[in-house]
Amino acid sequence: MTDKNFNDFLNSKGTNPPKQVSENILQYVSNDLNPSHLKVLMKLIAIQGFIGTITLLFCPQFNLSLTNNYDVFHFFHRTFGHYGCMAVCGAIFVGSGALFASYILKVSELRKIRESKYLHLVTVTGISITLFLLIGAEVYVETSIFWSIGALTSGITMIEINKFLRLKVLKFYI
Repeated sequence: MTDKNFNDFLNSKGTNPPKQVSENILQYVSNDLNPSHLKVLMKLIAIQGFIGTITLLFCPQFNLSLTNNYDVFHFFHRTFGHYGCMAVCGAIFVGSGALFASYILKVSELRKIRESKYLHLVTVTGISITLFLLIGAEVYVETSIFWSIGALTSGITMIEINKFLRLKVLKFYI
């Protein structure tokens, strides 16, 4: 019985799927392999929003804390000074979001971030500072520059470490 089915398969004339189905599949694959910048940015903002809110539970940014617990802030301030503290806070805030994003986002989306020369991370950093201003945090130009430097440095580092781990340890990076 199996041989008969196999022979029937070999002798049958193949049928092509409808043109619309083929076009839909090609469009789906194209979108998956080359996502839009806006889609990647929206995902990155959503991840950063969630993780950033969690970091505000223990590390205040620009004197904004969800728990009024300033122990970590005071430790960083005593250890690294005012500007170093701001850089570390930015690194924790954006770096932790980038760390989670580098494992949540698809490889094609991470590639899009890298291709844009990390413009997505610059945008997330700018949006974060703007939101801090809007909700009443004490944001000053001088300290926000150091915060941004720490944020961007850690964000880029997390994306690059993820790429390295996928290439060298997991042996893939599409």
